[in-house]
Amino acid sequence: MKALILFSHALAADRHERVRRGEHPQADYDALAEAIRATPGGQADILDMTEVARERGWLVRLSRRWLGDYWAMAMLAFLRCRQYDVVMSHSEIVGLPLSLLLALLWRRPRHVSVAFYLHGRRNWVWYRLLRSHNRIDKIILQSRTQYEIGRTRLRIPESGLLNLESCGYVDIRFFEDRPVLPVNERQVCSAGREFRDFATLVKAAAGLPDIAVKIDPASPWSLHRNYLADEPTPANVEICRLELGTIWRLYGESAVVAVPLLPNPISAGSTTLVEAMAMGKPVIVTRSADGGFAGWADLIDGENVILVNPGDVDDMRRAIALLMGDPELRQRIGANGRRWAQKHAGREEWLRIMLGALSGPTDARRFNSDGLGEWLTGIHVDHHSLGRKK
Repeated sequence: MKALILFSHALAADRHERVRRGEHPQADYDALAEAIRATPGGQADILDMTEVARERGWLVRLSRRWLGDYWAMAMLAFLRCRQYDVVMSHSEIVGLPLSLLLALLWRRPRHVSVAFYLHGRRNWVWYRLLRSHNRIDKIILQSRTQYEIGRTRLRIPESGLLNLESCGYVDIRFFEDRPVLPVNERQVCSAGREFRDFATLVKAAAGLPDIAVKIDPASPWSLHRNYLADEPTPANVEICRLELGTIWRLYGESAVVAVPLLPNPISAGSTTLVEAMAMGKPVIVTRSADGGFAGWADLIDGENVILVNPGDVDDMRRAIALLMGDPELRQRIGANGRRWAQKHAGREEWLRIMLGALSGPTDARRFNSDGLGEWLTGIHVDHHSLGRKK
């Protein structure tokens, strides 16, 4: 398989070295590229915005000037795509423009795209009017809500949709292997930006003056603005900004991790949730409309997580007080949460699913056995090169 992976941000040149040194979790695109290269005859190239900015071809430069960076990446991928068996768009912001360009080819490579949102008027135009999914062989989703919207409202054939039923990708080995830090037994932390309901957390903290709350509201990918900037913060709430890849230190020094969320259709907060669980931290998270979290199996309130009602300040305050007042409960929920993450967020299962999606139906039989399957077992992936510390 020869694959081109499109990533719509500029990538750090030293990221591989930082992973090897155990300083940074490995990103999903790099893990997937290494797994592809480990297959017989496998080739995987990653196209990022740094390369788009360096491109001097007039079509790419014109696209960038008049249509923006994402269209420029789609154009550059279009010009190169015939060298590959499959092109994977890491997000629909590149995958949808590329789908229009691919309509110009008589024979095109397989096209797989991750999509975060399928609802909204803009997507109705892309999928219902322009029929973009006709040039996307597999749309990978991370929310059951979005999957149902694609299947029913947009009438995309089920064969063209793939919903990741559990966690997607998290480099849990990185978080499992972190050094043990001194824990502030009175500190609750939170992180992230996408659909975060920090207002509820801050108001809950105001009623618990003996509890310290530390929040890093940053995200390199989220387009949401920082709503925390609108909230007055009480004396026991600290806002911090950590270097990308060092969020584990905030988890490690805290007794509890809180993931307060606004109602949302995309399973927001899942990465923070799984990272903290992998470190054995008890997690408080806002429940979804289904009463659990994102429809994930075996996630049980009071057993491996604490669930709170959306926007309920009293419920959040109660959950914090419950955990902070019971060290044995914290230890039990943290240990159970780690076991849950190990069972449901394994890298191997995610790679099996993704390699199957990239390969297409002709190779589906290679991915139908238990675990990684006979095919993936045969690629001899070096787990150290995938970010695991020895």
